[in-house]
Amino acid sequence: MHSNPGAPVTAWGSRWTFALALAAVVLGAGNLWLVPPAVVAHGGGAFLLVYGLALMFAGVPVVMTELAMARRYRQGPDHSLQAAAEGAGLHSRSLPWAGRGMLLAALLLFGLYSVLGGVSLAWLFRAALGELRGASEASATALFTGFAGDMQQVALWQVVFVGLVLAVALRNLGRGVQRSLRTVIPLLGVLLVIMMVVALSSGKGQEAAWSLFWPRWEDLGWYGAALAIQLAVYSLAVGVGVLMTLGSYMPGNASMPLSALGVAVVDLVVTLVLGLAVTALVLAEQVPLTSGFELVFVSLPQVFEAMAGGQLAGSLFYLVMVLLVWTSALFTLEVVVARVTETLGGNRVVAGIIAMLPAGAAAALALFGFTWAGGVDVWALMELVVILVLVPVSVLALVRLAGWQLPPRQLLAFLGVRGRGYRLWRWLMAWLVPLAVVVAVVVTVVEYRAGFCRLAGTAVCGGGGLERPVMPIEEEPHGVNIQ
Repeated sequence: MHSNPGAPVTAWGSRWTFALALAAVVLGAGNLWLVPPAVVAHGGGAFLLVYGLALMFAGVPVVMTELAMARRYRQGPDHSLQAAAEGAGLHSRSLPWAGRGMLLAALLLFGLYSVLGGVSLAWLFRAALGELRGASEASATALFTGFAGDMQQVALWQVVFVGLVLAVALRNLGRGVQRSLRTVIPLLGVLLVIMMVVALSSGKGQEAAWSLFWPRWEDLGWYGAALAIQLAVYSLAVGVGVLMTLGSYMPGNASMPLSALGVAVVDLVVTLVLGLAVTALVLAEQVPLTSGFELVFVSLPQVFEAMAGGQLAGSLFYLVMVLLVWTSALFTLEVVVARVTETLGGNRVVAGIIAMLPAGAAAALALFGFTWAGGVDVWALMELVVILVLVPVSVLALVRLAGWQLPPRQLLAFLGVRGRGYRLWRWLMAWLVPLAVVVAVVVTVVEYRAGFCRLAGTAVCGGGGLERPVMPIEEEPHGVNIQ
């Protein structure tokens, strides 16, 4: 990291490489297993309209703020926030803690992604070896629940997945993250195109497009609109330190507004492509369009079993899933590695080893939460800490600082927008972004009511408590798209 504000960054070979990094940040499992089912269930094009507007007017301003502040001060989230406040003559004890909250969110998300990546990697090998053949709803459910209850097996695949992440994370930016992105992101794009072709050849492309794109306002409702805002807020990886870490490497000649807009556009396009592919496949084989783990590890194996060439299609799909989770895990770990490197003065290998101590603890905690079926739901607790506490607090701290406290002269120096663009950005940061965060928190509370009951126990929920559902969670870890 560079501590000299405004110093040119040479870590990224070009603006193109930086654009690949931004694309990798927003691509996550949520684009596949959260947003598309919600679109189909809550009004199709009507839901997408609200989702797209929320991305542009509630997500993009925060992305701009995180990138701009980090590029200006060339430090980690906590130090960048503190430097911005001190540059305006403000002395706040809470801002550095908001930055440390981003670091904690990244650690917890890495733990969740390490388990999800391990499970996806296991299903990739099973699909490639033909072990998913003959999958019915009962057999696919039994296979997944049996795997989820075997801590040693899950841990083995988790270690393999984390090893794939560390193989890149421990190298310097040029030979590690940068070189891998030049391969992984184009490969992911090719795989997405192949998935789209396979899905459209099923004969259900038109019906899937109608389900996703035709506006059904009667199915949207207030809850559907609020859910669209929630998914948009969590989709762009705001509030978890990833964007601020990337911003500290950001080339000086990269456009701030275009970079932030590009993040939102990539998120929306990839969501539509994955949504169209998955929806067409499940419609073709008459399998229910579920969400979360149930969609990926129970419903889709039934689809691949029923279709011609299903073994190859399933292998390609789970390869996409592994790559999506791998990029998310890589960048959440990068937040911690970069912060430790900044402290140590540039020894990245040592920093990576030190960073793996808390990251490994988070991975072990997530493994325990995923495989243990009794008592407190540790997995749900980790998710709730991130999306209900750490992300909202971090984003609202940015709102208070950039939307209300920093003087215009200081903001204009690193935002790259002036005139009407600046006034629109500041109004959105001051008013619309906090409103969207509040909506996201309320929807999260509604969605996780069962999780709250499991955490609170019988004294709150009454009776014998709620049974743990077949699928351990219904949401992707939010943040690096946490969805």
